[in-house]
Amino acid sequence: MKNKETSFLELAQVFELLEKTSSSLEMRDILAKFLAKIAPKEVQITAYLLQGKLGPDYKNIEFGLAEKLVLRAITGDDASFKKLSEEEFKKTGDLGIVAKLIREKIEDKPKNLSIEDVYNKLFQIASFSGTGSQDNKLRHLFLLIRQVSPIEAKYIIRIVLGTLRLGVAEMTFIYALSKGFTGTYANKEKIEHAFNVVSDLGEISFILAKEGLKAIENIKPEPGVPIRMMLAQRVADIEEIKKHIPQDMIVEYKYDGERVQAHMKSREEVFLYSRRHENITHQFPEIVKNLKETFKGKNVIVEGEIVAYDKEKDELLPFQELMKRRRKYEISLFAEKIPTKIFLFDIIYKNNKSLLGIELETRKDILKESFNKNEIIDFSKFIKTNDISDVENFFDEAIDYGAEGVMVKNAEGIYQAGTRGWLWIKFKKDYVKGLADTFDLVVIGGEYGTGRRAGTYGSLMVAAFDPETNKYYSFTKVGAGFTDEDLKNIPEILDKYKIKDKHRLVSTNMEVDVWFEPQVVMEVSGAELTISPVHTVAQDKIKTGGLALRFPRFIRWRDDKSPEQATTVQEIYDIYKRTVLKKIN
Repeated sequence: MKNKETSFLELAQVFELLEKTSSSLEMRDILAKFLAKIAPKEVQITAYLLQGKLGPDYKNIEFGLAEKLVLRAITGDDASFKKLSEEEFKKTGDLGIVAKLIREKIEDKPKNLSIEDVYNKLFQIASFSGTGSQDNKLRHLFLLIRQVSPIEAKYIIRIVLGTLRLGVAEMTFIYALSKGFTGTYANKEKIEHAFNVVSDLGEISFILAKEGLKAIENIKPEPGVPIRMMLAQRVADIEEIKKHIPQDMIVEYKYDGERVQAHMKSREEVFLYSRRHENITHQFPEIVKNLKETFKGKNVIVEGEIVAYDKEKDELLPFQELMKRRRKYEISLFAEKIPTKIFLFDIIYKNNKSLLGIELETRKDILKESFNKNEIIDFSKFIKTNDISDVENFFDEAIDYGAEGVMVKNAEGIYQAGTRGWLWIKFKKDYVKGLADTFDLVVIGGEYGTGRRAGTYGSLMVAAFDPETNKYYSFTKVGAGFTDEDLKNIPEILDKYKIKDKHRLVSTNMEVDVWFEPQVVMEVSGAELTISPVHTVAQDKIKTGGLALRFPRFIRWRDDKSPEQATTVQEIYDIYKRTVLKKIN
């Protein structure tokens, strides 16, 4: 029989074990054993807290406390504690360690709070709003620190500041769920599919722990709960597309905007979710208004690309213009300055019915029947063909219009939530320049700049992610492509993630001036792939070294992507096989 109540101290001790290992297999084993012995509600809470969160991303639950305020909560009004804390923080840069040190000097006996006790107190802290909310947050955090042990205090503070970062990837946790509750890793795909449909690891964990695998298999989409977006493969040559989609193809414009998933409940509530499942509804009031006015039905989940748009010239504006709309304040002013429109390209739920298993061509028909077009709501332009020459002509037309390229999709394909498969293939204008596509890479290190770049970073080392090993493998150093404004902003973007040594989940044979937590994603172009003795992408397959990107160039920051959504090692190796190895052989 499972414990009715597990102490938060036990969870903190699990955190400590996870923090000391870089092995994905060890992480799975540690978590599987722990999850199997605790109550379903505790499993749900653990799923959130492991990610340093209080709920799924789409609920946007934030503490809203900066380091200076948290430092006050740790020390209270004790002058000696303040001095000690400031000294320790200068040395370590980690307020979690500071909290542990201060708590060791406080004589109050810990109260042995349960996982649920601590979670509820943290949720209360995050929920305070309005006049006096900061004082309420600080007071309750101060009291909580004094009710727990030093090790618990360390992790509580890291959760509050968003610096927990134990390196447990979503897939690592899903493997642990499979082993912990079904006794084998073989059911990982069933659990992953359920997670792809509802994007809430805590909810999936609770259902699995309480009701078992059968309940997980019955998970269905629900308006208001984002579905993990289907992803596309890439090809080096447009001729290669027919090898993967020999039958009819839907070929549509690939717009240079922000991909969103729009959910409408009962024709009243509309939610817009980004790739990372952030709720960005408030940023695009004109899109929300027009979706409500043009939809014909009860409820719906659709996907589309929001673009910045010049109405007078009927021209698409660059992605950078659209990013100016990503703000908390002055929404109406910027809505007026930078108009947008949305090109809808898929529908995956309508009138209480999931369309995930319906073929694309039929989904397109349902989509067209579901909305009336206007100047803000439009459908992505597409053709149906089985002739690759039509794809080439349509690609040229898309580029002329201002799109990035085309998406080529299997007309009979279903919607595979969260999956990168060959039912969708992207082909962008970058491909015709030589190396196929750009790469979304995670910043792991930096070198200080000199001359014009003094006071910022001269170059940044970036890495690809491997979901199998849960590690980041260095791929190149990027120094070109940054504007003066970019260079000025780099420290503000990255310095919060500075760490003393190379992160335990980073693999590279190169040294840099500064190491970073693998948290920030950038888009990078390059000329060709080569083998390097210092970079580590696919080194287990290449043997003579790792793959590296030559002549890399910064394109833009990818705030809409998490580190785990970066380009994978396997993707890069596949490009290497299709381009470099093919030429050699």
